[in-house]
Amino acid sequence: MPSAGLRARLDVREEEFEGHGVYALGPRSGRPRRRVLYLHGGGWVRPITDPHWETIAKLAELLDCSVTVPMYPLAPEHTAREIFAWLISLYADRASGDELTLMGDSSGGNLALSLAMQVRDRGLPAPARLVLLSPLVDATVSDPLIDELDRIDPIIPARGLRVLTRMFAGHLDLSDPVVSPLFGSLDGLPPIALFSGTREILSADAHRLWSKATALGFPLTWHEYPGMPHVWPLFPIPEARRALDEIAAFVVGAGGIDRGLSRVPGSVG
Repeated sequence: MPSAGLRARLDVREEEFEGHGVYALGPRSGRPRRRVLYLHGGGWVRPITDPHWETIAKLAELLDCSVTVPMYPLAPEHTAREIFAWLISLYADRASGDELTLMGDSSGGNLALSLAMQVRDRGLPAPARLVLLSPLVDATVSDPLIDELDRIDPIIPARGLRVLTRMFAGHLDLSDPVVSPLFGSLDGLPPIALFSGTREILSADAHRLWSKATALGFPLTWHEYPGMPHVWPLFPIPEARRALDEIAAFVVGAGGIDRGLSRVPGSVG
């Protein structure tokens, strides 16, 4: 749950939606200028953590926005089909009104990109933009680069990740775009800001998503931070603040400086 200190800083509200909790955090003025739907990471099996809450609070303050944070169903009790059924229902209920930024970290980044594809296919209003922090976008975890990076990633072991993706996928094939949005179509999606570090195994997914966007001329801005580990924007370090500033510039600018395809390698180098 959000801490007492966070509740003192922001207006925090909780409700239940179809059997699961949903938090809304925003400025105490009650007049947020923007909206964000944030899907937390944790390998689809772990609930939200304090670093998530602190990052969400910083975003709410930095962007003067309302952030919706769903406590979506978790694996292994629930698999991808059930998780997305709930998320799509929530999205359909909240998508109208002011433009919405869809954001997620790690497995939450997987959920965010796949959700954007699925709501597009259902004819629901598209989010204005996507922000993906160290996302896992290929549940097969089969890229050879992953095993090379596994030697220097201090947070996620490749072997454990392969167990988690199987638990999440349930009866779906691991290459199904529902669980591996890398294999889905980018057509009709909003601009994407992608953040990854060079010391994480999911840098391999970032490279492949960038290559796919490059081939299609899709508007994706990739911020590749040298020496940073998995989901470093959640850490209390200077590089995290720099990443949050870049996220804010992307959200305020509705797609970054020029909405075009761009790469920002070595953002802090």
